[in-house]
Amino acid sequence: MKEILYGVRSILVENGKVLCIKNKLERIGYYDLPGGQIEKGETPYQTCVREFKEETGMSINKATYKGTLIITTSKKIYNLKIFLVNDYSGNPIEELIENYCMWMDLKEYLSKEKLYANAIILDDFFYKVLNRK
Repeated sequence: MKEILYGVRSILVENGKVLCIKNKLERIGYYDLPGGQIEKGETPYQTCVREFKEETGMSINKATYKGTLIITTSKKIYNLKIFLVNDYSGNPIEELIENYCMWMDLKEYLSKEKLYANAIILDDFFYKVLNRK
């Protein structure tokens, strides 16, 4: 039986750019969206806020849950709760201990090498779904 890991990903898109990270320690060189594993006793929303701060230096004031993305690999299943950041404060810190953080054109981000297929949530179809009110 495959191990199931529960985590979150946070999406912040402004002016055609997405806030993304590039890993420095584990999964070196891969691009991703801010997020991480849900810790014991945490809600997905709490994880969203914590991981966003740790990986960007910014604070979430409001985020909306948009659904779950399941990614299956040969050894694990990743159950990712997806949040759309509606309101935030601060500016991205370009270099943190575990990652770099940057704004990137959405099309450029989609062309970058990512470890998991979670970029699917940013393709045209999902982008429209995420921006529905």
